[in-house]
Amino acid sequence: MSDFTVVKAVTDTLQQVLVDGITNNPDPQLNGVAIDLRSPKEMREAHNAVGISLWLYRITRDPDMLNDRPERISNSQIRRSALPIHLYYLVTPLVADPGDRQTLIGRVLQLFNDHAILRGAELQDSLVGSPDEFRVTLETLTLEELTRVWFSLSEPYDLSVSYEVQVVKIDSDSEAVQTSSVVSRKTTYAQIVGIS
Repeated sequence: MSDFTVVKAVTDTLQQVLVDGITNNPDPQLNGVAIDLRSPKEMREAHNAVGISLWLYRITRDPDMLNDRPERISNSQIRRSALPIHLYYLVTPLVADPGDRQTLIGRVLQLFNDHAILRGAELQDSLVGSPDEFRVTLETLTLEELTRVWFSLSEPYDLSVSYEVQVVKIDSDSEAVQTSSVVSRKTTYAQIVGIS
């Protein structure tokens, strides 16, 4: 069961994967690089903050799961279906040296490839102890799509990658709906005879 805090919990889980693999890494090229949830623009405006921007920039509904049946929680009650969503993150290393940017983006790619399924002990915040699993995939945006994202930031394009996390479900806050249970079921069948 996931309430409205699941979006933040997924973001914190991704951030922790990067902190463990980059910020707390003993390698001097990686160690100490901060993982920031602000957009690249916000980081630059904050006195040219350096680090990696892990920015949630888009949320969409999952069209395939949107019409899932409501869950029956008892003979006389059903719970409204959860809202299935996909989360999209722009990951941008913001450091001065171009070589360091490439090293950091390479490490991000490696970490999210190694953690393509987030579950169990990796989950953070309200997801701790939940049986939920989330798939993390590299989103292959065209240069035009990436340019549109950067244009919306009013920033020049910077080396970045986009990741999609699916499927995140936000449970309904509505009360369970009372329904009558099926007392008896009657089915019939008949042979269909074709005319030749």
